[in-house]
Amino acid sequence: MDGKSHVIVGLFATGITMYATNNDAMTVPLIVGAISSLAPDLDHHNGSLTKKVSMPLKILFSLLFLAVTLFIVIKTGKLIYSGSWIYGISIFLLFIICVSWLRNLKAILMLTGLLIAFIGWFAFYGNWSIIAVGLFIAVSSRLKHRGPTHSLYFLAIWSGICYLLQTDLHTNGLWLAGTVGYFSHLLADQLFTKQRIKWL
Repeated sequence: MDGKSHVIVGLFATGITMYATNNDAMTVPLIVGAISSLAPDLDHHNGSLTKKVSMPLKILFSLLFLAVTLFIVIKTGKLIYSGSWIYGISIFLLFIICVSWLRNLKAILMLTGLLIAFIGWFAFYGNWSIIAVGLFIAVSSRLKHRGPTHSLYFLAIWSGICYLLQTDLHTNGLWLAGTVGYFSHLLADQLFTKQRIKWL
């Protein structure tokens, strides 16, 4: 299923759950439910949430890439011209290796997750919910598609993260909305796709 279908199923399941539990605040839980319905696909380089989460860092890397490219070209030229051609070529090859690694969207997603965890630790003084979201993103980006993120284990981890968010933000319904949204993704993949998921 594609991202839009997962969001529709996630919103529907979260909306019914919030209505059935008489939750007054619907907006924030529905947003959490929609995001949660996309979270299992953080392990896929072409997932909707993968693209959205990694976009700001990708733009920053593009700007840095232009600046570093100019610097490397000038520095390599100076080193080669001064007779240190080994150093010049080494710097240029190292630069090419780094650029090829950072062009990988999953690598950028991992760095984004680590940056979010770092911000949660230092800017929000050890806010565990932000740290947990960042680590979840970083770990998920390194896993194969339809692997552990499409299991009950990661559902439990995501559910715990949503509980931390609910506690930190003092907003009722986030834990339930996040759990239902994530579970709706797993159930939809099981029922409506040819490649079944491994629940455990």
